[in-house]
Amino acid sequence: MDYTPYLQKAFRTTVHDILTDVAQNGLQQNCAYYLTFETNRPDVVLPEFVRVKYPEEITLVFENQFENLIVTDTDIQADVSFGGVLSTVCIPFIALKAFADPNHQFGLTLIPEKKPEVSESSSAHCAKIISIDEIRKLRKK
Repeated sequence: MDYTPYLQKAFRTTVHDILTDVAQNGLQQNCAYYLTFETNRPDVVLPEFVRVKYPEEITLVFENQFENLIVTDTDIQADVSFGGVLSTVCIPFIALKAFADPNHQFGLTLIPEKKPEVSESSSAHCAKIISIDEIRKLRKK
């Protein structure tokens, strides 16, 4: 019997529950969460300049430079600073490759699930997310 799918589901549930706690209660002292995920997927929402710089994968650190964390059943959304530019990202749980809190010697290795086919609905769950900078530009008009 292959137990991998069961373990992967448990790992994703663990990440979901940890980040839901952070979204509701804030980051606990001495915690820093490292999320490694595939960037070459149509269901991942990232600024284009980040996707160009990291065409395969990236590791984001949720410690100080993130805001507005939202965790749904399918994805993680947050405003993250990239070189001083605050942008909204959307990471499907199925795109995760690793989750770690090195301050507590904790880590999980995840196997990303198959990439969805490119279609208009591929990133529908994140389609309405726009960056803070885009909102500011709209307000200035």
